[in-house]
Amino acid sequence: MRADRLYAHLTMRKNMYYRRGEGRRAGDERKSFFLRACFFSLLVLVFHCAFSQGSCGCEEEKLSFTQAYTNAHQLIFRGKTTSIATGEDFSKVTFVITQLFKGSCPKEVDVYYDRKSSCQLKFNTGEDWLIYANFKQVEKPFVEYCSRSRKNIINTNKNVEIQYIKSDLTVDAECEKLSEQFGLQKFSPLVKEGGQQHSNIIPGFWQRIVLILCSVAGFIMIYIGTNKLLKK
Repeated sequence: MRADRLYAHLTMRKNMYYRRGEGRRAGDERKSFFLRACFFSLLVLVFHCAFSQGSCGCEEEKLSFTQAYTNAHQLIFRGKTTSIATGEDFSKVTFVITQLFKGSCPKEVDVYYDRKSSCQLKFNTGEDWLIYANFKQVEKPFVEYCSRSRKNIINTNKNVEIQYIKSDLTVDAECEKLSEQFGLQKFSPLVKEGGQQHSNIIPGFWQRIVLILCSVAGFIMIYIGTNKLLKK
């Protein structure tokens, strides 16, 4: 009788230990799965932010000619392209301004635009452009693909899409409205780019790769360290 009780007691202890072990392993598996999911999500997010190109389609309702739209841009002018310099991530087009509606800049100005995206503005020398730009990287004007910035195209076919948006105004008509809204501004003295201080430089392709690899290595170290702490 005593042996039966002892056997039952040992069996119960064994079953309790087994259930505790199973529960502990299940908890560890859930934690491990959660950590792997977080790590994978962070990895996807990093690569998405680094290489996301987006669609070439623009939301035309946001590009309507309104006071809010013109107020959102620091530099608005009409000018002719004189030269184009191609860079790794950004290219530069030089304009001689014929009408300065908003902002402060010299008569000859360099405007920067994205080159690494599949949706790129296309400039050629000798073209007449209306430009909406904002200053970045210490007074460098940048123009976006999705904007009202466009080349003045003379075409008798009214159904032709002018540049990248279906314009509700011709360039001439839009310039007249801009002149009424802002007037014509005076040009500022020419400042050589070499005399400016540069900061907030956007990293190049290989610099971004190094940053991504460092981020991934950091995530791996955090993942391994957290796993070790959970196993203790």
